[in-house]
Amino acid sequence: MGRLFRFLLAGLAFFLGITLAAASAVLFIYSSIAIRGNGMIKTMEQLQSPVDCIIVPGASVIANRRPSPMLQDRLDGAVELYRAGFSDRILVSGDHREDNYNEPLVMCRYLLEQGIPDEAILMDHYGLDTYDTMYRARHVFQINTAIIATQRFHLQRALFLAERSGLSASGCATDPRFYSSHPYMLLRETGARLKAVYEVRTGALPAYTSPSFPFGGDGRLTRDPF
Repeated sequence: MGRLFRFLLAGLAFFLGITLAAASAVLFIYSSIAIRGNGMIKTMEQLQSPVDCIIVPGASVIANRRPSPMLQDRLDGAVELYRAGFSDRILVSGDHREDNYNEPLVMCRYLLEQGIPDEAILMDHYGLDTYDTMYRARHVFQINTAIIATQRFHLQRALFLAERSGLSASGCATDPRFYSSHPYMLLRETGARLKAVYEVRTGALPAYTSPSFPFGGDGRLTRDPF
């Protein structure tokens, strides 16, 4: 009985040690991205202009017609940046793998309703996650400098991925209200940051590749996937 007890105790200690090590690694990754990202998040007064493009990462849309509150706030932030003269181009990047779900189109239509010129809006139909959005912004749309408009919790990771993709980017946090999905999004963010580190370290390619379309081109030519 004594030997069995010691064996079980040793097994428990080993399990706890592995769990603690894994938790420490996750905490280190999460906090490192947060610290690095926070250093690149600026107020409107601190942002420098001009930049090549304002980037808006996608989020869920409602009935394929209008942006969710979280996405609307990102777009409103982009509109404010555009009107302030930080860039004359806005890249909306989101999921359009299916005909009945088109984040970039909903985003584009919302920007048009706010008075953004049609030709100023670039659509990336294959921004399936934040890594793909930043990679494609740099390598497909040839963007070198950017301001990213999204919520702070997401902005930290977006800026990390932008930097690793070769983008010189600053962030504008769009958090004017509380979102009912916020607790879930914070929990999800832990896994997303681990995934981001894996993608960067393995040099992953985006799910879809496209011919280059320099950001200075007429945005109306990006209305269909390419």
